[in-house]
Amino acid sequence: MTERDSHLPAPRRNPLDWNPLGDLVMRPWYDRWALGLVARWYLPLSRAWAAGLAHAGDKAAFAEAAGLEGFPGGLTGRAIRRAIAKNQRRLGDYLAADARWLEAYFAAAAPLDEVLVDRERARLAAASALMAARAGFMPIRRRVAQVRWQMTPPGDFAPPEDWLGSAGTCITQPSGAGPDSPLPPVEVSHPVPGPLGPERWLRFASPGLPGDTAWARVFEPEGVENPPSFINLHGIGMELDFWSGAVDSTASLLRRGLRVIRPEGPWHGRRRIAGCYGGEPAMALGPEGFLKLFSTWGAEAGVMTAWARQNGSRRVAIGGVSLGALTSQLTAVAASEWPEITRPDALLLVATSANSLDVAMAGSLSRAVGYPAALAQAGWSPEDLARYAPLLEPRGAPAMPPERIVMTLGEADTVTPFDGGLALARRWGVPPENLFIRRQGHFSVSLDLNRQPQPLNRIAAILNGD
Repeated sequence: MTERDSHLPAPRRNPLDWNPLGDLVMRPWYDRWALGLVARWYLPLSRAWAAGLAHAGDKAAFAEAAGLEGFPGGLTGRAIRRAIAKNQRRLGDYLAADARWLEAYFAAAAPLDEVLVDRERARLAAASALMAARAGFMPIRRRVAQVRWQMTPPGDFAPPEDWLGSAGTCITQPSGAGPDSPLPPVEVSHPVPGPLGPERWLRFASPGLPGDTAWARVFEPEGVENPPSFINLHGIGMELDFWSGAVDSTASLLRRGLRVIRPEGPWHGRRRIAGCYGGEPAMALGPEGFLKLFSTWGAEAGVMTAWARQNGSRRVAIGGVSLGALTSQLTAVAASEWPEITRPDALLLVATSANSLDVAMAGSLSRAVGYPAALAQAGWSPEDLARYAPLLEPRGAPAMPPERIVMTLGEADTVTPFDGGLALARRWGVPPENLFIRRQGHFSVSLDLNRQPQPLNRIAAILNGD
């Protein structure tokens, strides 16, 4: 049996981690390019891809879901029919590979390591091929909507008090976390040998979305007994378990002796809603989308915190990038009223803001996808939005002291504007040694963490008790 058969592959080295190249590229010009790539390419292709998956046999329904006036004719129409057919084939391939994966990873008896490795390789290859099928819709990219808006008008929307959770936020204590009933049971897959230690998956009934299953991938550092844990929440549209070669900081954190718990956010990856692409409902539903996502993901983070403690972690941190950071900071406030087992000890925020209205109305990505205009069309005024802002912003004190909060901000960040993040750091009293401010934008400040790992070093030192 070869090394390839017995272990999952090591992550590919990101060329931008090489200092001369990274120093050249990880600058504000890159963020302007990345914003255009996301807004003008990835999102329209994703909308067409999702429409094709949901409406393969109905050209009119496909056109409506893609925001087209009608199904294209001529050569373009032929190309789109081929793209839809490829979508369906690749979806079938993925579902078959995932069924075999589930059968092995959650079997009553543990399969051989080489079986688990083979099933994960096959699942990831099929998932990546399905995601890459977006490219087939290139001929209509310029005509396709970025988001299929489905906002409820404010007059028909539940009042703010109906969303009120812990500590003034929209996040409620995880179901069953009180003394009268246990936390939701967490099912753990068989471990598979990874390049830096064993890997496994968690799943449990979501405490925030009825009928949905919360998922997380767990990476253990080789040879470390009872390691501290870092729960790393991703950004919007990031589906790391579905893209081969996806870049994140997991390997860097593992090398620093941390267990990494990488959740799959609501409406992403395995949790994607039919007819939508990963993360789309958070934007498409307007305020309801972010209220549901924060309330659900925050409660799930509490369950994962408890699981980490029950499985040897003396200290647990939560954190993330962009949407993951926005969720984590709100969870940190909500958790101040939760039982200790669900309360994180430390926090790492990258590319964040305390001002939800600024992100929604002035953030460059929000404006690029037409979020402010969609809000106005649905009848939402700034005054309406302001009524719900306290539920979405970290206005209270967090569960952890300032010396256990680490923040990394980009001065050129226009997606989650820099001033809102800096204001939060000052209000929470984040000490200078824990605050990293870089001449970068939203995308570069997060992608550059492996090359400039000082924030990772700091959170690792806090969790390891240094």
